[in-house]
Amino acid sequence: MLSQDRQEIIMQYLQTNKSVRIADLSNDLGVTRETIRKDLYEMEQEGIVRKVHGGAILNKANLETKYVTRKTVNEEEKKAIAKRAAELVEDGDTIYIDYGTTALYFSREINNKKDLTIITNSLPIAQELIDYSDFDVIIIGGNVRKNENSLFGPIAYRGIEKLFVDKGFFGIGGLDLQAGYTNMHMGESEVSRLMMKHSQLKIMMADFSKFHSTSMNQVAAIDEVDVLITDTTSDAEAVETIKSLQTKVYTVEAEGSHKDE
Repeated sequence: MLSQDRQEIIMQYLQTNKSVRIADLSNDLGVTRETIRKDLYEMEQEGIVRKVHGGAILNKANLETKYVTRKTVNEEEKKAIAKRAAELVEDGDTIYIDYGTTALYFSREINNKKDLTIITNSLPIAQELIDYSDFDVIIIGGNVRKNENSLFGPIAYRGIEKLFVDKGFFGIGGLDLQAGYTNMHMGESEVSRLMMKHSQLKIMMADFSKFHSTSMNQVAAIDEVDVLITDTTSDAEAVETIKSLQTKVYTVEAEGSHKDE
């Protein structure tokens, strides 16, 4: 069982019981106590739990953290978008996967591909992919942004200078059509911006909630994006505007079927 799956189970235990014991989790999940301690440490770094002697309790100040909410908000749309994006990956590709929840779902959809070289600044995504023998996983170094479990900063920027990929897969903070920009969250925007420049094919993944939404930093003009994958409930007028800029648009149903536009 992957750490991401264990931590989701631990979170379910906490939501039901308000506290957990390391010994009980070790027995229930069939892993060592040290593995559980590592999971709880990572969750504490996220601000989700507070470690206590022999276990952990919910951090009441952060019951609605990104960890809890973002993985479940528009989950079916994100999974359908991720599945469609995975169809664009070919055996032998060199790809970049940006941080974010849709990107994490995407990383779980490419496990049937062969001979991939994958570059990412996301620690959960690297952990998700590291056990696949057909994948060569490269992690961009740098400072850790704890609330996203991703890497950024001067070391990361220098490392990107010589990294080029066939396809870059990006999640986004918002699509601000009035400003003509796709927006990323503050903190890793420079990593995303640089890797977009180093991607031969630029692929954006955005569920309906990202339309007409803004975030702190402007990363790329919409007409710089080659492919946008979204769901069928996204603003139809906005989708037509994006297509008029010669960006290829794929729309998907939440259940996973898709139509190409």
